[in-house]
Amino acid sequence: MQPSLPLACFLSMIRPPGVQFEDSLLQILPVDKTKCPFVRDNNDVEFRLFTRHNPTVYQELRIDDDESLFASHFNFHDPTVVYFGAFLEQPDDGSGLLVRESYMLRGDSNFIILDLSRLEAGPWYFTAAENTWYIGQFAAKFVDYMVSRGLDLNKTHFIGHSLGAQSAGVAGSALKSGRVSRITGLDPALPLFDKLPLSQRLDPSDAKFVDVIHTDAGIFGFKTPIGHVDFYPNGGISPQPGCELEVVLHEQRFLNKFFCSHWRSYQFYSESVIRPKAFVATACGSWRQYKRGLCAAQHSIHMGYGVDRT
Repeated sequence: MQPSLPLACFLSMIRPPGVQFEDSLLQILPVDKTKCPFVRDNNDVEFRLFTRHNPTVYQELRIDDDESLFASHFNFHDPTVVYFGAFLEQPDDGSGLLVRESYMLRGDSNFIILDLSRLEAGPWYFTAAENTWYIGQFAAKFVDYMVSRGLDLNKTHFIGHSLGAQSAGVAGSALKSGRVSRITGLDPALPLFDKLPLSQRLDPSDAKFVDVIHTDAGIFGFKTPIGHVDFYPNGGISPQPGCELEVVLHEQRFLNKFFCSHWRSYQFYSESVIRPKAFVATACGSWRQYKRGLCAAQHSIHMGYGVDRT
């Protein structure tokens, strides 16, 4: 007698019903890849391409689909950004939208955003966190395919926000074709990841250069340094400016009351894409030392897009 299809695989195929809440997707049931470890192209994950020629309407790319790739506006001579979104996010809202719009204003990159909304849907954080492993592995297969068709890893940059930063780390370590030039972690998710082995989360070995922006350290984001260079704007902790309790309590957007500081990481980064020298950072042992002026003579670089990789 043939074994029945696991419910998790059935849900993956039919997509469980969900509703949009603000910019987030809430599903009636989670899609759990630990119970159904078969990530399906165009069902669980989509790869959406934006370029200067199609800055608002995406073109879909698929693994081993040469026809779609060479019919698209993908330019192998341009730098390529692969963006991994966060828990609850949809690709046309939240961090992905803001960062993508910044790159489109530059007009010099292939911007590929992963639609992870079904695997990172709320309120199922535990499942979404476990799915980061499968997302990263599948993304690595896609990038390996792109390399086989001419993608230059030396001009490839992974960016991930929150859970997406952890997926980007897994993808970087899982690549068989080499290492990407850079991974940027935007407040990489802390809950459930602080005790995991490095192979299951972002670390400096995942790319030639790893930079991290911490804005909600110790709550939703990692507190300890996990990159080649780690930035802590305003101390890196909650509340970030404009996220104080007396401010967010009166906000109409419910989720902003909880994630305001966490979201600052991608807001800072997206601004740096347009203004690469906007955020000057100084090497320092702690925020307290910095506030006391003890690091004024230390080396300074720019946070975000224009970071000095040396």
